[in-house]
Amino acid sequence: MLVPREIRNFFSIERGQTLLVKGLPGTGKTTLALEIMNSLCKKDNGLYISTRVDPVRLCKTNPWIKEVLPSKNVINATQTKLLDSLRKLRRELTDYYAVMDFFRVFFEEAEDMDDPMVVIDSWDAVLNYTSQMIGNSQHSFEQNICEFARDLDTHLIFVSEFDSVMPLDYIVDGVVTMESFRLRSEDRSGMRTRFARQIRLDKLRGVEIKQKTYTATLHGGRFRYFEPYRGERDARISPVDVVRIPDPGKECISTGIPDLDAVTRGLKYGSCNVFEIDHWVGKRYYQIITALASNAIKNGRGVFILPSIGYQLSPKDIFVPTNVIVAQPEGEDASAWGKEVVEKWDLLRERTGRPILNIIGMDAIEFAFGYKELLNMANLMMHKWKETNDINVLVVKNGQESLNMAVHTADTYFLVSELNGGLCLYGVIPRTEPFNMLVEDRNKISLTPIV
Repeated sequence: MLVPREIRNFFSIERGQTLLVKGLPGTGKTTLALEIMNSLCKKDNGLYISTRVDPVRLCKTNPWIKEVLPSKNVINATQTKLLDSLRKLRRELTDYYAVMDFFRVFFEEAEDMDDPMVVIDSWDAVLNYTSQMIGNSQHSFEQNICEFARDLDTHLIFVSEFDSVMPLDYIVDGVVTMESFRLRSEDRSGMRTRFARQIRLDKLRGVEIKQKTYTATLHGGRFRYFEPYRGERDARISPVDVVRIPDPGKECISTGIPDLDAVTRGLKYGSCNVFEIDHWVGKRYYQIITALASNAIKNGRGVFILPSIGYQLSPKDIFVPTNVIVAQPEGEDASAWGKEVVEKWDLLRERTGRPILNIIGMDAIEFAFGYKELLNMANLMMHKWKETNDINVLVVKNGQESLNMAVHTADTYFLVSELNGGLCLYGVIPRTEPFNMLVEDRNKISLTPIV
């Protein structure tokens, strides 16, 4: 489903539902209105009254809507066309009822359709063009338009360029607002500044609103919303559960996520790749690590895992192939433990005859030995990685002291954060737009740009 189920349920209550779609310019109101029409209307049952966009241009920019909204059903109601139509009716331009008759014609035309839907885009322009005719009767005018829709069993969508509360909010049956907002970030440099899009369900009479806001995108010129992330699956490393993704090149390995490979072009040999986990993500980032490790195993690569705190992964309760080693920080001597880790890396490399994948939870080391010891170990690790050409992934948590160190050593740097109940991932190095993360069948992860 491309539009929230609450909106679909709203229009299924009865015919003649009225909905106000509002928001500032550029937030995606028109695309949303067309997507609702496309989702709910049958063929040729949509009627679009356009006050700003030429019908020909609308059809060219949104060709996917032609099944339910053929070009003949797009009405040019720009100011010139509207006034010319009123003159053809031989009515005075100061006549309130002339405007009512103008819209009555369209509703009567829609009456012949099977479960029709009318979109007026934008309603603000209609009020502006007809202000001299309706005078102080705006409230009555809007009330009558809504009654037309209800009497003729025609769904009606108003599109407004304002996001503030207006009299029409109280008249219509439903109100939704499109918003563009800045993702929260404590970074003042602007490196992490990103903007996202969301739909806010303000009012839908007769419908239980299970979630007030949903993340949305206009990727590919279509409106799409995202359900909250469901992370029921555990983090078990089982190669059987995933489809093998080939490495994208001879000098890099796949992340196990094709959409992420398209962004990074794979993780290069000898590289340091950082995933920063923001507050409120919880354990839901496990799927990224699972995809990465499982795919490396499928491709015959040795994998060393030092789990982050809370990452419930041990050889005792999961199927671990012989080319996987899971370790935990042990003892009080960080230097001695570090040497043991290096020996385990060498063992994995001997088993597979190629560079290995290291997944290191930096928070676990910092918690066990402290920040200063972590810096010493990190220096040793990175020197070893360059010698052996191993591929290395560091997992850091927001608020760790080691965060700054990770930033300065990263070849790639990605931030995973919570957004409207879902997961949002975006690249700091390389810089990318935010992506919504979705786990599909067989643990396949897809990333959809939030634009």
